[in-house]
Amino acid sequence: MFISLKQEIEDLIACILKNPLIHGRWLNTLSFLEHAGACKIAASAHPSAVREERLKHAAEEFRHAYYLKNQLHRIGQVCVDYRSSMLLGGWETRHYLRRLNLFASRENRPLAYWLVTYAIELRAAELYPLYQSALQKISSPIRVQSILLEEKEHLEEMERELSRFPDAKASILAMCEKEGRLCRKWIFACNSCLNAICKETC
Repeated sequence: MFISLKQEIEDLIACILKNPLIHGRWLNTLSFLEHAGACKIAASAHPSAVREERLKHAAEEFRHAYYLKNQLHRIGQVCVDYRSSMLLGGWETRHYLRRLNLFASRENRPLAYWLVTYAIELRAAELYPLYQSALQKISSPIRVQSILLEEKEHLEEMERELSRFPDAKASILAMCEKEGRLCRKWIFACNSCLNAICKETC
């Protein structure tokens, strides 16, 4: 089942928004994760038997990555690439999707793409509204509403696809539990990076 991390995410975002430098790294981290997801979608597609929905999904994830990266100038920050020093979360960020993919492949290889994407979209459906709400409270120029709406569509698509496999319920539960554990580690890693940056800049 889905493991809500609402309070942990809210606390993390509240700390992030206090420091423009950290906020910039956060935007870049989200951009990296969207980019990594888009690359995974593209890599998993069959070279010829690829469906329109998967092309659309990959294109939207790449656009999310660009959109988030482009928002950096609104808070006067620059992160030219995705090197570790420009991200939050370190190893947990870089290997988040890879670890989910490995788990899904062991759990139910034929449905690995759908399982991973479903778990990710569930988390996005929790994270982006919390981020958007926090941005609005401080009248930030950053907006993620457009991403939120498209991620909701992606989640609905994954739910439809997985509903065609009634025997996959156990795999779905296992996938969501795995993602919840990884996300909790990722939040902890982001907080550790945040604290290290604060010590360096204070």
